[in-house]
Amino acid sequence: MTAAGRRREELELRGEGGNLRLLVPSRFRGVKMASGAKDLLSRAGALMKGAGLIVDLRGEGWSRSDIISVIDEIISPAEAEVIAWTAEDPEAVSWMKRAGFSINSPVERGKPCRGVPEEVPRSRLVEESLRSGRKIEHGGDIIVLGNVNDGAEMIAGGSVVVLGRLRGLAHAGLDREDDVFIVAGQFEASQVRIGGKISYIDETCSWWGKPVSMRVRGGSIVVREIRDKGV
Repeated sequence: MTAAGRRREELELRGEGGNLRLLVPSRFRGVKMASGAKDLLSRAGALMKGAGLIVDLRGEGWSRSDIISVIDEIISPAEAEVIAWTAEDPEAVSWMKRAGFSINSPVERGKPCRGVPEEVPRSRLVEESLRSGRKIEHGGDIIVLGNVNDGAEMIAGGSVVVLGRLRGLAHAGLDREDDVFIVAGQFEASQVRIGGKISYIDETCSWWGKPVSMRVRGGSIVVREIRDKGV
């Protein structure tokens, strides 16, 4: 294997404009992620802290747990801020879009999207559950890796993504309604807001307690249940 070929199979950090691009080959999926991440952080962890990061998933076969492990093993320990994701695997892109991840543009199989918009609001990553009384406000997307309890609030200029249970108030698109989402791994909230729209929900809804995505369509908040198709 050539030196160039070996580099393509390694975790690699590149400068791209005023940001950094993290290349993550598919061979690091699963148990190899932890050891690869440890090596990367020892070499470049200080450089990544607080940096705007474009995460580029190379190859195919990326599952939901693989994608989350990139956050847990690399992004969170480095304290980096993800401004965009790209991927070669169309199924991974499909899941990330449903989950509200910031994707640069649609991709075709074998053709990773490249480049980053000049103005991309950075995501705020919350690595813990939000207790009652906790309030988070952020101009970009808010991604919560835990639960959002009743009495907690999230107010985002962009989308809101809760990988756990959503019981508190989520307000996405503070100043706009287009192209923003609310996504919850388990929805149990009595109220959500997107832009200037408010929706009240109760336990009689068929998707109560299920993973859902929400967005404004035709002047109303439309809810869609997310069905995991293996990604």
